[in-house]
Amino acid sequence: PDGSEEVLVAAGDGAVTDPFVANDGRSVYYSFFHDVRPAQLNPQRGNLPYRGSDIYRIDLATRRVQQLTFQEFTPNTGAGRWLESNPVDPPEGYNRLGYGILNMGPAPLPGNQLIFVSNRNGFVPNKNFTLPTMQLFVMDTDGSNVTAIAPMTISSALHPTPLRDGRVAFSNYEAQGLRDERLWGIWAIWPDGTLWEPIVSAFKHPQAFHFMTQLSNDDLVVEDYYNLSNSGFGALYRFPVNASGGGPRFHGA
Repeated sequence: PDGSEEVLVAAGDGAVTDPFVANDGRSVYYSFFHDVRPAQLNPQRGNLPYRGSDIYRIDLATRRVQQLTFQEFTPNTGAGRWLESNPVDPPEGYNRLGYGILNMGPAPLPGNQLIFVSNRNGFVPNKNFTLPTMQLFVMDTDGSNVTAIAPMTISSALHPTPLRDGRVAFSNYEAQGLRDERLWGIWAIWPDGTLWEPIVSAFKHPQAFHFMTQLSNDDLVVEDYYNLSNSGFGALYRFPVNASGGGPRFHGA
């Protein structure tokens, strides 16, 4: 309040993003890019970082920092010859990602769990506009018992945000069919992976919904993102988290 500042995590050559305060207010979860210097980005892979990013927690009372993910790579070995210990630059004869594993978007859940997104399964979206494929995972708050809860999100999922009714809302890359390659909608899923359903779809060309929060009356506020164009920073929309009156929530292809 007096304007003084304290650096909780000195990023150095890296970068801190996605801070999320724990439910008890005693710690903050965040994702940390280990090295984002230009020489450590792969220009052939959309400038993704060779060293990737991982999820951390800082205890606000003690300032103790704990790393929760460690660049785990869990590819489908039946769909390629992968070296799980080295997705970036394996020896000849192996498939390669060419960039590190991105563990991002941590958000605390009830029951000492954490939801986050990761590209650790090694998928690539079916359209080239978005790279890579991020999928939803749940783990214990100490980093153990990692479970994939949305294997159907083979395009990409971002920004998991817990809702008051127990579900998790997230941005979903809607790359199906011949539609515009920039479309993102808002979907919901329960932390155990059940009842995957749309909240609001991309209804116009082009539209990308990202970055949501829930108000005290349960309404959602989301951003209609700007897609790297000259249309400014986009608009904010507010709407009920559940459709009323039988209105459509998903736009047909």
